[in-house]
Formats: sequence, C-alpha cells, structure tokens
Amino acid sequence: MALVIRRLEEHDEVENFDCGDEALDNYLKRHAWTNQEKISIGVSYVALDANAPRTVLGYFTLAMASVPRDAFPKKYVRGFPPYDLPLILLARLAVDRRFAGRGLGHALISEAFRISLHAAGEIGCRCIVTDAYRDRVGWYARYGFVPIEGASESGPQKMFLDIRTVRAALQR
Repeated sequence: MALVIRRLEEHDEVENFDCGDEALDNYLKRHAWTNQEKISIGVSYVALDANAPRTVLGYFTLAMASVPRDAFPKKYVRGFPPYDLPLILLARLAVDRRFAGRGLGHALISEAFRISLHAAGEIGCRCIVTDAYRDRVGWYARYGFVPIEGASESGPQKMFLDIRTVRAALQR
C-alpha cells in the first residue's frame, strides 16, 4: 500500500471510518471539516491509500494552544518567562481498525512531528502536547512524550514532547 498523508478535503470518504472510539470517529465525520475550514480551530490530516485516494485510513488533528508554565515539571521550564507557554496541540490521532497494526499510527505521528517542527520554526513554540487515553500513554511515551504532573486520576493523561527532542530525532 502506497500511503499518502495530506490535509483533509471536503469530499474525503469518512463515513465508514471506525477506529473503535465513538468520540474520535464522530469528530472526523461531523466536526473536522467545519473546524478546519469554517472556524479555523484545528487542521486535520488524513492517511490514504494512493490507490483509493478518498478513503480515510487514519487521521490526526493539530491546533495551537497554551498551557500555564507551572503545569510543566520544573526541570523543563527553567529560565522560561512566567506566563503561559505557546505550544502545538496534537488534538486527535486515530487509525481505522481495519488498518491497525500496519504502522499507520507511526506514519501519522511522524508527519505530525514534521508539521509541528516546521510550524515551531515559523511561529515559535516549545512543545507538542496531547491528552492521551490512559491505555495509550505507553505508546506516546515511546515517542518521547512525558506526562504532565497534576493531571486528573481519571480521563486522559496530559503529556508533552519538547520540540527540541523532535528536531534531534528527525536530524538522525
């Protein structure tokens, strides 16, 4: 399968997308296009098979955000100004169940890193943050994401990745 990752387009086939999580499925089907094109609060990127260029196999959404400096472990923010830190939010990442286990998640997060690194160079930001489902924390940790302390015991775990880590990994 020749994989293509690009911005979501209005006529992409999303109705049959099923990652096994209703909230992630619903976002892609009902909100991603509107949020991207009509209200500009996030951009979704889709993975497609080059031979079926409209069927979405997986996706991720990026947006801008900020987090209070005190939310980060002190060792990561020494010398930073005492105000909210600008960052890139990896708001969603999902792979259709029919295509799980084929490296699509890795391809998607790698592309999210490339886009984030470019954006950081253009506008300035220090990290990528995500709200990881508890059962996916280990997956994000393999890419260098670190839990942000003080997150709630239930619900997603807020995690961050220093953009310098991404830069170093992509230079290797």
